[in-house]
Amino acid sequence: HFFSMERKVKRVSFLSVPRDVLPEIRAICIEEIGSWMQSYSTSFLTDSYLKYIGWTLHDKHRDVRLKCLKALKGLYGNQDLTARLELFTSRFKDRMVSMVMDREYDVAVEAVRLLILILKSMDGVLTDADCESIYPVVYASNRALASAAGEFLYWK
Repeated sequence: HFFSMERKVKRVSFLSVPRDVLPEIRAICIEEIGSWMQSYSTSFLTDSYLKYIGWTLHDKHRDVRLKCLKALKGLYGNQDLTARLELFTSRFKDRMVSMVMDREYDVAVEAVRLLILILKSMDGVLTDADCESIYPVVYASNRALASAAGEFLYWK
């Protein structure tokens, strides 16, 4: 009975996440689902839940995109979980790389930090073209972004 109830709660809670009108609710849901993926990876670290994080990488609100990147950093930073992120990575890698140019500097910085984790944990996933789009960011006027890009360059 517990698993039946668990499935119902998941369905009701997250089916409407990408469409919720309040960005604060979307951000909270993404933050929580990221925590659940780390804590209960057998139940939540699945393509059916990862897609919500992937979709909200395109969110128009800064806080939602930031929560997505932070949730993903928690997953890619755990070597035990990275093997289960291969399909997600192949689907959303281009978006994650493009977020290095996000108009919000804090989002761009988190995107670079996420890509550093991907670079370290998933050998060969980032192509030369992916990396070459990040290298010029070391000249960004924003110090935190330039520093993060410098760290990426160091690990490459």
